Amino acid sequence: MVAECYIITIFTNIESLDAAKRCISTGKKFGLHIKFFSAYTPIHNPLKILKDKGVNTNGFKDIEKHSHIDAAAGCFLSHFTLWEKCIELNKPIIIFEHDAVIIDKLPSFILDGTGFDQLVNIGIPGHDEFKIPKFTGVGLLFSSWPQFKGTHAYAIKPIGAKALIDQAKKNTTAADMFLNSNTFPFLEELYPWPVSVDPRFTTIQRGTGPGGLGKPRATGESGPFARLNEFGVTRE
Repeated sequence: MVAECYIITIFTNIESLDAAKRCISTGKKFGLHIKFFSAYTPIHNPLKILKDKGVNTNGFKDIEKHSHIDAAAGCFLSHFTLWEKCIELNKPIIIFEHDAVIIDKLPSFILDGTGFDQLVNIGIPGHDEFKIPKFTGVGLLFSSWPQFKGTHAYAIKPIGAKALIDQAKKNTTAADMFLNSNTFPFLEELYPWPVSVDPRFTTIQRGTGPGGLGKPRATGESGPFARLNEFGVTRE
């Protein structure tokens, strides 16, 4: 049972579409078949759709200063819909965002779901400071603990998808802030990361000033993927 792979793409945004095509192309080099998934955007009224699905959207008010709420809600709804898809398929899926770049082969234990618990991050943190994991393989989220710094690449099982959906009905926020170890202690990550990120544009953040997103930069312990290039990381 091999995971289905989806890339969230804004088809009305040429930058998003071009970036998604690049991700699909880099995936093919490593044997991945990645399918387009049409993203929800503000024109779809994502807050209303989320509310209709029983999601508590009050948490989006907390990010209004630094993010466009409707865009953040559209991003969350895109992920939420794929979590529903994961449960419908009853097998693991891998979710990419348009700025993901595949730089290495994904291990078979990620593709078949045997090597992680419920949800595993497979991409280098997408912004600000992070730590290089001290382990090789799959371990509890370490590099950006307690929360994801970008949701551009992760694998999820139906049991994990159900946990996220159930929590979203209690409280939610921006997708990467929502995925945090305090709420979901089962979050894991794969290291070395087989997926990098090329965040040349944003459809959500208001800017890169105070509180905005900074370029990813490693701190602390180094490892075999510690040296950064323009797309993320390269072998030393």
